[in-house]
Amino acid sequence: MPNSATFAANSNQHSIRVHEIGKGSHMRQIQFIPSVERILRDCFRRNWTQIKAVTAALLSVVFISGFVTLLAFTITPSVISMVNAIIRSERSYIAIPPHSSEALYYFIFSNNSGAYWNPPKMIVWAPFVGLFALGLDLVLNGIVLGAIAVWAGVMYGAMYPIVGLTPHGILEIPAFILQFASIIVWQQVSIKLILTKLGGRNADMQEFKQGLKDTLTLAALSISLFALAAWIETYITPHLLETVRH
Repeated sequence: MPNSATFAANSNQHSIRVHEIGKGSHMRQIQFIPSVERILRDCFRRNWTQIKAVTAALLSVVFISGFVTLLAFTITPSVISMVNAIIRSERSYIAIPPHSSEALYYFIFSNNSGAYWNPPKMIVWAPFVGLFALGLDLVLNGIVLGAIAVWAGVMYGAMYPIVGLTPHGILEIPAFILQFASIIVWQQVSIKLILTKLGGRNADMQEFKQGLKDTLTLAALSISLFALAAWIETYITPHLLETVRH
């Protein structure tokens, strides 16, 4: 039977090993953060032109859409009634889940991130033809965002779209931008690979692999932002809108 001194020594060694294991795990976590930061920084640097181009295009469409919508509402007030009828009609055949529910969260998240999983929307990943689908999707999203913001402001006051769109929009809009940018990066490297192969030349597979990695990195960041934005839109935005209504 071990004496108390031996037991104390063994316990001390065990504590040291546990401490070292915990220290090692903590060090790996510390090293992981700079690694992710470096990957994102390098990815953004390589694809900054695509990100800026998408941002400029989307914001331009949103601004033009908002301006045209406001002009139409001002010149022809009856357009407001027509828009209200369209929105009521849409709600009649689209089953939107209740506010602040888990079903609503998944509804918003899956709809926004549809290009990553929804087969009809995934056509944007197809080389060549996907570019046209992507451009159309960008324009439609910009038109809807600009028009809805102006419509909400006209119907409920200027604070309504600000409170209703800003909290989740500061994450959702960058998520859309990164989504479009990731698809553009994929289109660039995949089309270049196809054209190189068709031309009978040796393809730069290292460049293709790097482009694929950047596509996945931007897509992962986009999905993460979509998830956070959907949570805010589901559980926070409705309460903020209630305060504005009252």
